[in-house]
Amino acid sequence: MLSLGDLFKAMRQMNLSRVLPAFAAAIVLAGGGAASAASSPRVVLPDGTVRYSYGRLPVPVLECKPGFVCDIALDGGEKVLNMAVGDAARWVIASGESGPGGIPHVFVKPTQTSIDTNLVITTTKHVYDLTLRSTVDAGPSRMSFFYADEDAARKAAIAERERADIALVLSGAPAVGAERADAKYKVAGEPLLVPDKVFNDGVRTFVIWKALPSELPAVVAIAKDGLPQPVNFRVVGASYIIDGVNPNYDLVLAGRKDKHGRSERRASIRHM
Repeated sequence: MLSLGDLFKAMRQMNLSRVLPAFAAAIVLAGGGAASAASSPRVVLPDGTVRYSYGRLPVPVLECKPGFVCDIALDGGEKVLNMAVGDAARWVIASGESGPGGIPHVFVKPTQTSIDTNLVITTTKHVYDLTLRSTVDAGPSRMSFFYADEDAARKAAIAERERADIALVLSGAPAVGAERADAKYKVAGEPLLVPDKVFNDGVRTFVIWKALPSELPAVVAIAKDGLPQPVNFRVVGASYIIDGVNPNYDLVLAGRKDKHGRSERRASIRHM
């Protein structure tokens, strides 16, 4: 059975993994690690799909066996506008969709071996430039993309909006509205962990310090039966932003025993 300390360590790791970009998670699953990701614009997923970083060189290469169909999966939500292949006489090109969200696919099939050409796909969101290669020794027949730059920009925009939300509430600005900012919380416990302010906007709970603790605690919601439940949160500036609103939270820092013989430090957050 896991000790309470091991449980909180696992929860901290889980929360960190939730903020990893999807492409980094794919790299870990593929066994390549962060170092290989930095030196290569592609990863191979467990199902054999070769996933390329969109917009990075070298140009992605899709190898297909003659007479077999290869699949290029694009970004969810975009629509294929045009497809132009350099050798239309010996390559068959078609498009389709999959899933309820309409993930676009482009299907390619070479009719001969040892032939190369290029394929340009324009969509409502991207322009894809690929090399197609026909060989009898072709490996995985599926290609997809991750969008590292777009993911980073999207996360930065979300973080900036959340920083603005925090600043507005702290200043009492009417843009947030006093009726939305519920700050009726009582905090107690380990002085190094106790936040300076806690409030929720009905959707998220904001835990704010003047400066982050030197060691970041895990967050658990205390259920009605008194048992701790892990929650999803992220660090923005000197704040924790917790997805959801719960009346009772604990901030928990587990580790080696301190000079007082304690192996766990805890601060409580209780809605009044």
